[in-house]
Amino acid sequence: MKNSRMKITAVLFAMAVTLSGCGDAMYEMTAEEQSMIVNYSAQAVAKFNTYQQDGEVFVRPDVLEGEGSSETEIELLPENEELPQENLDTEEPAEAVDGGQVSGTPEESQPENAGATMNQALDLGVISADYTGHELTKSYMAEDYYAVDAEAGKQFLVVKYNLANTSGQDLHVDILAMTPSFAAVINGEQTVPAQTTILLNDLSTYQADLEAGGTAETVLLFQVPEDISDVSGIQLKVTMNGNQFLINL
Repeated sequence: MKNSRMKITAVLFAMAVTLSGCGDAMYEMTAEEQSMIVNYSAQAVAKFNTYQQDGEVFVRPDVLEGEGSSETEIELLPENEELPQENLDTEEPAEAVDGGQVSGTPEESQPENAGATMNQALDLGVISADYTGHELTKSYMAEDYYAVDAEAGKQFLVVKYNLANTSGQDLHVDILAMTPSFAAVINGEQTVPAQTTILLNDLSTYQADLEAGGTAETVLLFQVPEDISDVSGIQLKVTMNGNQFLINL
């Protein structure tokens, strides 16, 4: 019904223009009639527009700038089609060195806190952790009641730490709840993780009450090849809460 009214109005407008004389004033349409003609015209254009279903389309910049041949049909890309990669990579490489070459070998990452202490790594507060030495042994005996034996062809590197309560009151120490992890770099070459044991004096799982001014001997066990007879350098890697510390012993 609405389309019929549009057609009738358009025909009346054409007749008014054709039959009116040169001296007569042009027929003035009402706002409703103008709106009907505009709507009808828009529907007619949309009906014959073959790209109407595509919605917005992308026209390549070189075509808009007139670089393409005038006889070549304009290539229209649907809006969801990506541009060729070579058109997107226009920025220069950010990392460049002398001579314009990019270094392809990144430097080996170092722990954030190199040269730290065990107190800093474990955040022990008034509890101090002091390194007291190390030894190589095939079997570690804890207070004459429990022994840990190394695997065949292996031996233990025992790293010793004393925990001391420097405060004036008894304190409970619970390193197990902190869930730290330990590894040792032996002679600057080999990295080995600490052994998980049930030793009561294992530093990585230590839980006990320390009286005011009291101390406790703790150890970390690392299993290393049996042919290592001398340890000239030890570095401990301690990871706590996502942070890594490097302790030089």
